[in-house]
Amino acid sequence: MRIIHCTKKLLKELDVSLVEPDKIPQPTEGLGNWYANLLRIDRRKCLLFTNEKSLYTFLIPKVLKANLKNIEEEFLIHLSYNLQNEGFGLEVINKIMQEYQEIGFAKTSNRQVLGSMNEFAFQYEVLIEQKEGLENIRILELNKHINRTIMGALKYKYPIEALRNLLKSH
Repeated sequence: MRIIHCTKKLLKELDVSLVEPDKIPQPTEGLGNWYANLLRIDRRKCLLFTNEKSLYTFLIPKVLKANLKNIEEEFLIHLSYNLQNEGFGLEVINKIMQEYQEIGFAKTSNRQVLGSMNEFAFQYEVLIEQKEGLENIRILELNKHINRTIMGALKYKYPIEALRNLLKSH
């Protein structure tokens, strides 16, 4: 089982049972667990997902209640789209999708990941404002751009670099 650690703000919107903290698996292989937050950008709900190991991040804009009911499916669909846009082959993407056949939910527990997510959220807000709103952005290109931001938490590497290294080692 893989875990999506959700912020309090997101958990208020979701109707999911939580995995007990002592039962949360710490995967050593694959991409591992993710963090998710609910943001309001341009007066619309958006979901922000960040990988715990690589800080690879993607935003799902204009989220509706129906999307939140099927958050696991939304996560997998958008993860797949973003990985395709990054140039990963179907073999790699299918292997990653296998890793997430069973998804559980938990509260956040890693403050370093949360700090990085806050930085990403700020960057998304600024870049979307520069484009004059969500209607004028290409989300896959924006996600690609964000993952080419140097992160101190990664010892001044890019999240896309960390993701590629993680996939190579497994």
